[in-house]
Amino acid sequence: MDDSSRESLFLQRYRAFIKFARVAAGPASLVSTMASFPFDSVKSRMQVKNYPNALKCAQAVMREEGIQGFFRGVTIPLITITFVRTVSFSMYSTTRKWMERKFGSREDHLPRTALYGMIGGIASGTVISCFSAPFELVKVERQLEYLIATQRHQMSGSTGPLAFQPRSGSQAARDIFRTHGGMRGFYLGLRLHMLRDMSGTACYFGLYDSIRLIGDRMERNNMFMGTPAPAVSFLIGSMSGILSWFFIYPIDLIKTQVQRDALAGAQRQSAMKVFKRLLQRGDAKEMDFNLRRIPLSRFLRLYRGLGISAVRSFISHGLMWTTIETISQRVESEARNHELDSSYDFLDFQ
Repeated sequence: MDDSSRESLFLQRYRAFIKFARVAAGPASLVSTMASFPFDSVKSRMQVKNYPNALKCAQAVMREEGIQGFFRGVTIPLITITFVRTVSFSMYSTTRKWMERKFGSREDHLPRTALYGMIGGIASGTVISCFSAPFELVKVERQLEYLIATQRHQMSGSTGPLAFQPRSGSQAARDIFRTHGGMRGFYLGLRLHMLRDMSGTACYFGLYDSIRLIGDRMERNNMFMGTPAPAVSFLIGSMSGILSWFFIYPIDLIKTQVQRDALAGAQRQSAMKVFKRLLQRGDAKEMDFNLRRIPLSRFLRLYRGLGISAVRSFISHGLMWTTIETISQRVESEARNHELDSSYDFLDFQ
C-alpha cells in the first residue's frame, strides 16, 4: 500500500475515532453527573443548614422530600453539562497551546506545566461562569427549594403546617425572572460564582497537568507496577478535583448562602457579612470582628459539607478523565500504528 492510500485509510479511521470521541463524551458526562448529583444535593443542603453530618442530612432529605429530593434540579446540569465541558476544555486547551507558542514548550517542565494549566483554567473559568451562572442558580434553587420554602414560612410568622409544592426547572426559572428583576435576577451572586469558577478551574487544570506530568515520569520508571492506565487516569482526575475543591470550597459555601437568602426573600447580605457571620459567635457584634482572635476550629465552618463534596468529585472527575484519556490514547495508538509523525490531543476536538 502506497503512502497516500495508507494515509487516506488512517484519516478515515481517525475521523471515525473522533466521531466516537464526541459521541462518547456526552454519555460520559451524563453518567458522571447522574452518579454524583445526589452527593451534590446533600452538599448544597449542608452548606445552608447545620446538619450533624452527611448521613443525617441524607436521612432528612429522604424523610422530608423522598428519593426525588436527591435529584431535584438534575435536569439543568444534564442539559448543559456537555456544552459547558466542551467550551471549558476548548478554552483551556487553546489558551495552553497559545502559551506554549509564546513562551516555550511545557514538555517535561513542571513549573511551566503548572503555570500554563492555571492560566488556561482562568480563561476557561471566566468564559464558563458567564454562561453557567443562570443555570447553576436555577439548580441551587431547585436543590434547596424545600429549605427555601421553610425559611419563607418562618419569616412570614405563620404557625400552620408548611404547604410545599415541588416545581419544575422551568417554573423555578420563571419565578426567578418574575421575582428578581428579569434577566438580571439570574445573575444573583455572579461575582462569587465567577471568583469560584476562575479560582477553581485554575487550581483544577494546574493540578491535573502537574500530577499528570509526575505520573508520566513515574510510568516511565515503571513505578505503577502494572496498574491499568484507566485506573491511573481515574485517580489523577479525582485527586485534582478533590484538591481544587479544598481551595475554593469556602467561596462556594458563601455563594450558596448568599443565593439562598436572596431566593428566599431574606434581607440581602454581602459576601463579607456572610463570611463574618459564619466565623463569629451568635452574640458577637460586627465591630468586634477580628480574624486574629478567631479560633482556628471556627474556620472549619467554612468547610461544612466538604466531605460529601470530595466523594462527588472523586466519582465525577475520575469518570470524566478516564473516558477522555482512554479515547485519546486510542487515537494516538492508531496514529502510531500508521507511522504518522503527528500527535493528536483529544482536547482539541471537544
